[in-house]
Amino acid sequence: MRKNLIMLVVLAAAVTLFWTSTALGQNEKPGTATDDWIKNVKNPTDWLSWGADLRLREIFVANLLLNREDRHFQRYRLRSWAKITPLKDLEFNIRLVYEPKHFCQPARQAQCRDAYYIDEWTMSEAIFDKMNVKWSNIMGMPLSVKFGRQDIILGNGWLVLDGTPLDGSRTIFFDAVRATLDMKEAKTKVDLIYINQHADSDWWIDPFCDKDFHNMEQDEQGVILYVTNKSLENTEISGYFIYKHDNRVIGEEPGDIRRGHLAPWQAGNDSDIYTFGGRVAGALGENWNYRAEFAHEFGYKNGDDLCAFGVNTLLSYHLRDKLKNSFRIGYEFLSGDDPDTGKNEQFDPLWGRWPQFSEMLAYTVALENRPGETTNLHRMGLGWTCHPTDKLQLKTDYHLLFAAERDSYQGRPYFSNESFFRGQLLTSKLMYKFNRFISGHLTGEFFCPGNFYSEDFNEFAAFLRYELVFTW
Repeated sequence: MRKNLIMLVVLAAAVTLFWTSTALGQNEKPGTATDDWIKNVKNPTDWLSWGADLRLREIFVANLLLNREDRHFQRYRLRSWAKITPLKDLEFNIRLVYEPKHFCQPARQAQCRDAYYIDEWTMSEAIFDKMNVKWSNIMGMPLSVKFGRQDIILGNGWLVLDGTPLDGSRTIFFDAVRATLDMKEAKTKVDLIYINQHADSDWWIDPFCDKDFHNMEQDEQGVILYVTNKSLENTEISGYFIYKHDNRVIGEEPGDIRRGHLAPWQAGNDSDIYTFGGRVAGALGENWNYRAEFAHEFGYKNGDDLCAFGVNTLLSYHLRDKLKNSFRIGYEFLSGDDPDTGKNEQFDPLWGRWPQFSEMLAYTVALENRPGETTNLHRMGLGWTCHPTDKLQLKTDYHLLFAAERDSYQGRPYFSNESFFRGQLLTSKLMYKFNRFISGHLTGEFFCPGNFYSEDFNEFAAFLRYELVFTW
């Protein structure tokens, strides 16, 4: 009965949004009667606006963990949001998200702490991933403060983007207070952010149909100071300090680590990490764009001193032709742990546990760390993008992947401890925008593992996903 109800709700929402979006999308010119009607519905008053979207995904993965285990599942994400502005400089934001996942392969069955059983339907709870208040132009100053549950993305999201990595892209929220001082005359913006995350999804705001789901493996607190200056022409320079405190939750209670539930190295962290970093991005003439970011980490992690370093760079060339062809080359380094020292040199991605260059490897890296926790890496990438039509975009990238340390995972059967070569990765994404209400994409990835992995975990892996998004 529950399965049928979920499918019925998703199907009804999909049909309604598809019909409405297709009908409205036939007349996209602003200022028409249809456009005015949409505006009146979404903005019924001066102080209220709202919207909704539905994202439908189906994913096929061959040999996700490089061991002949295939995955096939669907994700149905439905969101609705509203913004209320009772006063000129005061706004309230709220968003509710519901995304059940249905597993066709492998069959899923697990027992949570509260004795609920999860079968092939998982994540079937609804949660508020936005609930905040923002006050702008405080006391007449260029100062704003946003308090509550919110999305935070700094730079290109290398270290700060996803506050809830265990639920994939269902949510990325932070429970935080963010103060922003925007000094336009000095072309400088200063962000001071305090973060207070809790592993259990019901800590601050109870989900509907709570499944005792955990958004990450530890409770987290943090402080971020992020300063950006654009005084130089076509150049953005940022410097930042990040403090992150982790208090292990998963891995502490009986039953957390057991066969079929969680591997021992996927437990939470106990750590205090201090990070200093900088980022520069800009344009060189009409055709060249670049960005480069570095970060140095020190502190303590799971009883060891931490000293780690990371670099992320990208250089792109735009032909400015009819097809909007562009080419890019990138290099990323994330230090790995040297087992011969008493320190931990493995770079911690902080709140950057999301598929930054590969949807598939964001899962595969759980063999050595946790989902989305990419580290111990040399990555060299080449890419190409074009727009065959105004509505169609194609992106393709090739990556050579190496480990910074080859013997960091001694004693685990997944790694040979004999080679630095992780393998070759090819990714491609085709995106199409039907109209302003409907868009979709097709993503394909292929990974040929190298001798960094053992013979028993060295299968060729592939990833395929298609997606449709209806936006109101």
